[in-house]
Amino acid sequence: MSERRQSHGALAGGDDAATSSMTGAEVIYATPAPQDAPDAEPSPTRLIWDPLRGEYLAQSPGRMRRREGTADCPFCADLTQGRVPPGTQAWIRPNDFPAFRPPVGECYILIYSPDHDRTFTDLTVPEVVRVIGLWRRIYADMAPRYACVMTWETSGAAIGQTQRHPHGQTYAVGITPEALMREMQAIQLAAAKGQPCPFCAAARAEAEGPRSVFVGAHWVGYVPAAARYPYQVQLVTRAHINAITDLPTGEADAELADALLRLVRAYNRAFQAPMPYMLALHQLADERFHLHIELLPVGRAPGKLKIPASSEMAWGFWLNDSLPEAKAAELRALLAEEAR
Repeated sequence: MSERRQSHGALAGGDDAATSSMTGAEVIYATPAPQDAPDAEPSPTRLIWDPLRGEYLAQSPGRMRRREGTADCPFCADLTQGRVPPGTQAWIRPNDFPAFRPPVGECYILIYSPDHDRTFTDLTVPEVVRVIGLWRRIYADMAPRYACVMTWETSGAAIGQTQRHPHGQTYAVGITPEALMREMQAIQLAAAKGQPCPFCAAARAEAEGPRSVFVGAHWVGYVPAAARYPYQVQLVTRAHINAITDLPTGEADAELADALLRLVRAYNRAFQAPMPYMLALHQLADERFHLHIELLPVGRAPGKLKIPASSEMAWGFWLNDSLPEAKAAELRALLAEEAR
């Protein structure tokens, strides 16, 4: 591991460097934040193989100490305490309470804005393009040495958001989670049968189908036929690319930023309040894989949440309280209202 990467400081891009730094040019590594207990030994992290389920899980007792509900924002402190340069608009910082440590993995926080009180939907398209740049940069840095780079946003206290400041997260880890393994297996099975990539096929078929919600030059969004959540949306690139680093900068970034903003705003109108959601990038360093983004909103009706329970929690058998075609039609109507 290079000396620069071992420093675990923040990566920052200010106004003048917003485009260049987010596409792989010079990056500033700021001073790491002091720890709550600097003399304490780092807590161990474990990757455990479950032979009965055939999957990995992690154990990280140190995360029990993480800040929750504190009035002192650690992300604002990056600016006020000089850990990133003045004027920085978006940056990447190490997670102060990481689930993994090298060589098992690494954990980072992606800060969307210097403004503590904004949310994702308050951002502009150019600002979300800057966030996409953060996704691109962290993947470029982590993918060469970890099997999987998981980047996501958790929005809403109901599903675990503990810091209000707008941000996302990345876990880079040396194993491939079960969900990505299953998607890769579906791609391999299709290839073995002489069939095209299932995601390429879905992008073509869903663009003209009853479950579509967004159709652009570079991206297609639809409620999956096997959606687990009523308003779940899968955004798939029309071109077959395996990671965000292969997405062309410019029009494709702007189209994605616009689609994400419009969809999350539509969720909020459907829920008649900010709808809690997860936004997750699915990508692998394998050219056979197909980059896609999962929007997993947990609202099912105004004021009502869809939280995994009963057969879902106990057996992994999911029940959707709606039909994908109906929810897609509802989302299309909400998106059309915003366009007017």
